[in-house]
Amino acid sequence: MGQGATPARLLHHDHPMRLRHGAVILTAAAILVGGCGTDTTNNPGSVPPPAPVTPAAAPVTAAAAPLTAEQVLANLTAAKLGLTAGAAQDEDTDPNDLLGRPNGYLSRASADLPGGDKDADKYGIDRGLVIEVFPSVEDGDRRSKYIQESLKSLPILGTEYHYRADGGRVLVRVSGKVKPSLAKKVQAAVEAM
Repeated sequence: MGQGATPARLLHHDHPMRLRHGAVILTAAAILVGGCGTDTTNNPGSVPPPAPVTPAAAPVTAAAAPLTAEQVLANLTAAKLGLTAGAAQDEDTDPNDLLGRPNGYLSRASADLPGGDKDADKYGIDRGLVIEVFPSVEDGDRRSKYIQESLKSLPILGTEYHYRADGGRVLVRVSGKVKPSLAKKVQAAVEAM
């Protein structure tokens, strides 16, 4: 390197031919190094390289399908909480029109629960209990947060207990009219799923 010349000056201004020769030498060295290795066909004492691992050889695990609202309803009924008039909703009976729709739930069920209003709208939360199953935890979180914020801003609408199952994809809603002691039993049954 000449006196007073910095490496940056050499790279950019002084010696373009030196750079080209250096690049050619580096490229040739990379090719030679890449081609070096143990030739197992001509050297019987050498250890063969390990076999490549292919992605197809590894087991593929798909995310488990979420519980259905009907399965959750059956589990809660088996817990002997006093549920009656349990029913799964379809797109014609869903009071929220969210079943199967974008940002909606995959399945929904409802039941009457002691303390709920048996004269309230059929399939509604005021009768006691509603189960909503979402495609993701985030969708369930969003729905729960929306309901709780709405109820907080309009106290006249009442209150709800919210419990989660199946990693958070299932939202079990219990009317605030239900006694806290029964709501705790529902919570224990949900957590046991």
